[in-house]
Amino acid sequence: MEKEKISAIQLFAMMFLFELGSALVVSYGITAKKDAWIATLLGLCGGIVLFFIYYFLFLQYPNLSLTGYARKILGKYVGWIIGLLYVLFLLYDAARDLRDFGDLLL
Repeated sequence: MEKEKISAIQLFAMMFLFELGSALVVSYGITAKKDAWIATLLGLCGGIVLFFIYYFLFLQYPNLSLTGYARKILGKYVGWIIGLLYVLFLLYDAARDLRDFGDLLL
């Protein structure tokens, strides 16, 4: 299988579209009411910071994956644990999004 690379703009577009799609489904504005736009702006700021962290790591280690960065920076064992926690978090997040979309369809 070939390794494919995405550009920084493609990564940003994927992150932006994911956040936009998730924000339309998850009803965070119920408790925020008229101040929901503040929650959106705070989430956008956090996403932009996260994007630049990922971009900086990509520039430093262009041939490694995100779990590879963790092992390289934090050491073999701690990096492996952080990589495992990251993968488990992504699985949980994907399952939660699937449940939200399923509830929306019902």
